[in-house]
Order: sequence, then structure tokens, then C-alpha cells
Amino acid sequence: MHAVNLQLVAKVPCDCAFWLDADGWTGVCKQVSVTVRGGTFEDAKRNLETALQAYIERLISQHGNSLARGA
Repeated sequence: MHAVNLQLVAKVPCDCAFWLDADGWTGVCKQVSVTVRGGTFEDAKRNLETALQAYIERLISQHGNSLARGA
């Protein structure tokens, strides 16, 4: 059997909230306790996407071997 290894990017939907403060936008994903700021809505959205990606990558890095064994 020959295995093919490749990197995939999986989009994971999650509910997030954004609101305008006096000094910019705040974005939060309560499911994983991630909060970001941005000067514009687009900045806050992009920052939250980046923060969630980093969060997921940390989870995989920290727990990847135990997750793979449980699969």
C-alpha cells in the first residue's frame, strides 16, 4: 500500500460576534474564548479568522498524536 501525504486546509464554521466600540471593532468566538480587535470590520474579521486558525493549529500540535490514536 502506498500512502500519499498532503496538506489540506479545512474550513470549520463557528458562530462569532462583532461589535463597534469607540476605537474600532471587536470580534469574539465564545466557543473557544478567542477575542480580537480591528480598526475596521474587515480587519476584525480577518484577525479573528487568523486567530482561530492559530488556535486550531495549536490544538493539532499539542494533541495531534492522541487524536490520531483515538480515531
